Amino acid sequence: MMPFDSTLRLSTFSGMALTVLMQLQLGSEEVLKTVVLAGVGGVSSYLFTIGLKYLIHYYKKKFNQ
Repeated sequence: MMPFDSTLRLSTFSGMALTVLMQLQLGSEEVLKTVVLAGVGGVSSYLFTIGLKYLIHYYKKKFNQ
């Protein structure tokens, strides 16, 4: 199990902030589109980072036996 590090905290906070912003009545459609795209970009970046950490851990474990 992975520890609860700062990356996970930042991701959780970003998701919560995105949810709060979605509940507000935003006047501009462009602002909403920007918020959604930023959220998708943040999530994809986070998932890529977690996957890369897993692969590095896997290969270190495999080749350091």
